[in-house]
Amino acid sequence: MKNKGLRHPIFLNLIMAAILLTSVNASHMTMVAGNLLHRSRSNAPTIGNCPIFPQNNYWNMPVDNLPLHSLSSAWITTIGPTTGFHMDFGSGTWDGGPIGIPFNIVSGAQTTKYTVDFYYPGESDPGPYPIPQNPKIEYGSDHHILTVDTDDCKLYEIYDAQQVNGQWSAGSGAIWDLNSNALRPDGWTSADAAGLPILAGLARYDEVAAGKIDHALRFTTNCTADYYIWPARHVAQHGSCTTTRVPFGARFRLKASYDITNFSPHAQIILQAMKTYGIVLADNGSPWYVSGEPNESWDNDVLHELDVVTGNNFEAVDTSQLTPWIFSDVPDSHWAWQFIERLYNAGITGGCATLPTLRYCPVTSVTRAQMAIFLLRGIHGRNYIPPAATGTIFNDVPASSFAAAWIERLSAEGITSGCGNGSYCPNAPVTRSQMAVFLLRGEHGSSYTPPPVTVTRFSDVPGSYPTAAWIEQLAAENISSGCGGANFCPASAVTRDQMAVFLVRTFNLP
Repeated sequence: MKNKGLRHPIFLNLIMAAILLTSVNASHMTMVAGNLLHRSRSNAPTIGNCPIFPQNNYWNMPVDNLPLHSLSSAWITTIGPTTGFHMDFGSGTWDGGPIGIPFNIVSGAQTTKYTVDFYYPGESDPGPYPIPQNPKIEYGSDHHILTVDTDDCKLYEIYDAQQVNGQWSAGSGAIWDLNSNALRPDGWTSADAAGLPILAGLARYDEVAAGKIDHALRFTTNCTADYYIWPARHVAQHGSCTTTRVPFGARFRLKASYDITNFSPHAQIILQAMKTYGIVLADNGSPWYVSGEPNESWDNDVLHELDVVTGNNFEAVDTSQLTPWIFSDVPDSHWAWQFIERLYNAGITGGCATLPTLRYCPVTSVTRAQMAIFLLRGIHGRNYIPPAATGTIFNDVPASSFAAAWIERLSAEGITSGCGNGSYCPNAPVTRSQMAVFLLRGEHGSSYTPPPVTVTRFSDVPGSYPTAAWIEQLAAENISSGCGGANFCPASAVTRDQMAVFLVRTFNLP
């Protein structure tokens, strides 16, 4: 029984020391550059006249040359190193119904479209959804309906579909543009627990009959984590294992050394796909259950040849270099995506964490210690290293503090005199008001004084506000337009995504 219950994401608690990574991950920079060259070795899979996502889509990219994931052994142990694989599809019936997840191919112009009543409407696309008169529905508890509209190459996927008195209702639904790599909004489910498309990961008989599967396959397991990795978008933690839980989005491949020559030809095609493209954890269910379509042409005896394959024959791969963006938590749908990537490319930040993927933590507040590093790199460039700390400038910044040298240098350059009483308050968040002063002094020098306030443009910053002149000048230089609603929110903490915008605009980072 799969656990498809929608849960609000409980993200992995990153252990955040008050530290900004002080060196850019050069190997990751190389991998990001490599993304532009890394391409699938075959054309994108198709159904009718439609691609099943672009050729460079995550599902369609080979992973046989990617590095091992650092948690490979732990994840294999959790799922089951000696547990055999099961092809959860085939011909005929099992327990009274077809085996696998079917799909429908329709012309939208000739198919009735329905507004589906979802019981998770907040994370479902409203539609309408084209549903044929007698649609193919997955047999069993999940009742998926997958539909490809070949008129506009859209994929419609519904979970727990049922029709009563002509009205369709369902748990959740997702609409995918098959010509796009766009993902679900961060934290959203789809018709699948991981927030991924289902059709892209199905083993289809027509592909096997043609001699090649050119994409990864979808699989399930019974103990999943309270976080996910790209391209998954949603959490539905399940199981009570005491080992390292496996996140949705984790990808595994059949080891290159595994000999597949003694299997039947159709079994070899499936196994080769597992070597080249791998398998993706997409839902809760039985361990190592691989998804495919029901089709009367499948030879179930051939599919059962794969029962001898076990978890020990697989390894997890690090797919971070497949992302079309640098940080796994800052996709191109994020409002500050371009600014954050410019900050990284300028060498100002290496992110907030590297495991399990490179992350930026965009909504985390910037501390005063972190700000010292950000600001001095903006002023002096990516290769700047401050003189060694003495530990004698601020009573709360000993020389052993991770950012002591940066903080002392910020003081030496006249950009800050601390937070009062001989202290710097390194772990306190930087407010937007304080940041206005920091940025303008960093840009214009320690002796800079902004012009007097003549016009107030923010309703929450009157002319009498202590830093009003600094805030007005920040707006005049188009470094900030406020926090919305004609406000500046001067007392609010600066988040890391806001910081990226401030720095890029202040120092005109390339």
